[in-house]
Amino acid sequence: MKKVTIFCPYNTMATTIFGPMDILSQAGRLWNRMVKSAATPFFEVTLVSADGLPIRSLNNIMIEPHSSITEVDNTDLIVIASATYIDKILEMNPEILPWLITHYQKGTHIASICTGVFLLAETGLLNGKTATLHWGFADDFSKKYPKIKLDHGKMFIDHGRLYCSAGVSAGMDLSLYLVEKFCGRESALAAAKTMVLDVSRTTQTPYACFLPATSHRDELILKIQNWMSEHHSRHVNYDTLAHHFSISRRSLERRFKKATGLTPLAYLQKLRVEKAKQLLEQGVKPFSKITYAVGYEDIPFFRKVFTRTTGLLPKAYQQKFRVC
Repeated sequence: MKKVTIFCPYNTMATTIFGPMDILSQAGRLWNRMVKSAATPFFEVTLVSADGLPIRSLNNIMIEPHSSITEVDNTDLIVIASATYIDKILEMNPEILPWLITHYQKGTHIASICTGVFLLAETGLLNGKTATLHWGFADDFSKKYPKIKLDHGKMFIDHGRLYCSAGVSAGMDLSLYLVEKFCGRESALAAAKTMVLDVSRTTQTPYACFLPATSHRDELILKIQNWMSEHHSRHVNYDTLAHHFSISRRSLERRFKKATGLTPLAYLQKLRVEKAKQLLEQGVKPFSKITYAVGYEDIPFFRKVFTRTTGLLPKAYQQKFRVC
């Protein structure tokens, strides 16, 4: 059997521990039980904390690990559960990073679930590579780790022996993928069927919302952002917009991109798509009327913009997320 070590950080979300644990530990067991054949377990899974002591997870649930990280001699795979308070975690237990690096150098595979990628990024092992995590933490991650290219549309990413995944349920997608990688497609499909999970999800793009960057300190750009939010359905002439706020167009575009990470045009486009998503979810207007309501006149063009941004055609998006 392959040895799997799940690292439990302080204030982790329990699902990012027990989801992967259940999928990996039951691979070769649960399906066999269903079809009445002998169990052939593929993974031996243990939980560890930095010092071996219980971990308080999110929602104040205490998790009892099997051991400390120092008691792990050899393991085939380390799974890092979600980790949000990175600075506090490393301040309390600075030995975590050399532990991860040492095992990787010995040939161990390392996978991160959701914000667990912050810990993986701290090792430097992802420098020059791509990463993914929950879309809500994308901006924070990009600012903190500029040497890592973020592709937060992906459900998970495989770099050979380094893996990262998006939000909580994406950890289960990655776990099924790891069953397939280590044990074959047939075993992964059996695990998916017994757990009633979908093996075809590859992107988290449809779930993502546009979160405008507002933590910067450029007061003028904040005013422009607020204006764009209130007037997103209007035709916007960027020369006129710059003049209205007493700034040159060149300075507007430069400062806007620096503050928000987007050009004014791209920013407005994302605002309009987000509004269109909300209207589709309400299910009141057809897409043609939504197109006009958010400021576009060319319906086929906006359909392409919407599909490129969300990963779904408008009708498919509405079917998936309609609230009534």
